Amino acid sequence: MKKYSFPDDLIPSNDGARLSKLKQYDVVDTLSEPEFDTISSIAAEIFQAPGAFVNFVDAEKVFFKSNLSTFPTNQVHRNDSLCSLTILEDDITVFYDTHEFNELSQNPYVHTEGGIRFYAGAPIKTPEGHNIGTVCVIDDQPRNAITETQASLLKKLASLALEKLESRRMKRQMSQIVDDHLHQVTHDLLNPLTSIMISAQLIQKKAGDNEIIQKVGNSILERADFMQKSISNLLSDASLNKGEEQLSKESVKIRDLINHLYRDFKMIMEHKQQVLKIQGVTDTILHIDRKRIHNVLANLLSNASKYSPLGSVINLHYSESEKTVLFQISDKGAGIAQEEFDKLFRKFSRLSSKPTGNERSHGFGLYTVKVLTEMHGGKVWAESPGIGQGTTFFVELPRH
Repeated sequence: MKKYSFPDDLIPSNDGARLSKLKQYDVVDTLSEPEFDTISSIAAEIFQAPGAFVNFVDAEKVFFKSNLSTFPTNQVHRNDSLCSLTILEDDITVFYDTHEFNELSQNPYVHTEGGIRFYAGAPIKTPEGHNIGTVCVIDDQPRNAITETQASLLKKLASLALEKLESRRMKRQMSQIVDDHLHQVTHDLLNPLTSIMISAQLIQKKAGDNEIIQKVGNSILERADFMQKSISNLLSDASLNKGEEQLSKESVKIRDLINHLYRDFKMIMEHKQQVLKIQGVTDTILHIDRKRIHNVLANLLSNASKYSPLGSVINLHYSESEKTVLFQISDKGAGIAQEEFDKLFRKFSRLSSKPTGNERSHGFGLYTVKVLTEMHGGKVWAESPGIGQGTTFFVELPRH
């Protein structure tokens, strides 16, 4: 590997096409993911380096998709990043001692206490030949050399990073196909449900004083109404996934919200011989999107029922402080393993716990809960002693 020669311009001639390709992967400004952290940790181990990254070079910044270092940020300006130099080459870029290069004398991440003295980076190259990012390692001590094996493995890790990107892209495409199909199916279901509800109302009207038929008609109405709401929630989830969801806020009494939830879940929990216990005395009025917060709490109640055994008790507690209202939904069901908390609210994540009544899970509900709660300026979290020991979910919303 020859001594590095600095280019006249940090911006490659194909930067427009390169940025367009980077955008297709939808990776910039996203949360960390275990797969990319694994790549960084392997790179750090190969080089015995204190810092390793998977980076992507955007128009004006370099974003750290994985940051295994003491760096306090997940992005730097493109002009200040050594990765901006790495994407200009097809081979790996190595600085054995950055202090030997006058061109780096003003770099804020080089000439500072504990700054970068050693750097090695391999470009992440797309099938079209665009270098969109790097897998790189750093050290605050200079080095004399790296081995051919280290260089080769760093390139392979960069190829692995691209495979992960392609896998993410394919999953999103498949998700879009499923989403489009979901819209079609749900719309096809709504029309007959409306007919069922009208027929049930006619049955009740014709039944007169016949108590049994009235009960049957009412049961049909309740189930059809619940199915209609469930279908609407699925459509809302799909809109949320596309970033299309908007809040429609109004003043809502907490007690009205809770009573509505109780009516919705009474029959569902009775089917599993479960009991829903509600505790709370506040009459606080929240300025919220009633439908969305109902969906948030309903999703958590549905999960509590889904992952709890027959005959169990599920608790819904609500309370207020000076600035917030806190909802707690607790169960004594499947629980959550400690190592799974980091993926709890991620899109499409699946936990090891299984529903107790063979119910289905699409892996999108808790992600929706998190997004809708944060859209209201609130926060959501969970606590569990472990597998088989139950779970408590907390939703905190601002009062004003």
